[in-house]
Amino acid sequence: MINISAILDNEAFTPEEQLELIKYIDAQLEQMELLLYRLDSIAKQAAGNSILDAERQRLQQKANRIQEEIDRISKRLPNSFIIENAI
Repeated sequence: MINISAILDNEAFTPEEQLELIKYIDAQLEQMELLLYRLDSIAKQAAGNSILDAERQRLQQKANRIQEEIDRISKRLPNSFIIENAI
């Protein structure tokens, strides 16, 4: 993973390049936040009493795909922002 402090402290990167890196990180974190909201919504749906097992299973598959996407995004982020196995 990328060490963000090393990049921001490195004079080889221009302020513009550093800003682009920060924008990239911000966009990735924003995407993860949206995915976490979707995961929360799915969990609340699945917890309902009136839901059938087949529907609960479909929601679990959806949740698994969202978790995979969160993991994929986290691998692209600097390690100073991500706690391994947080989910």
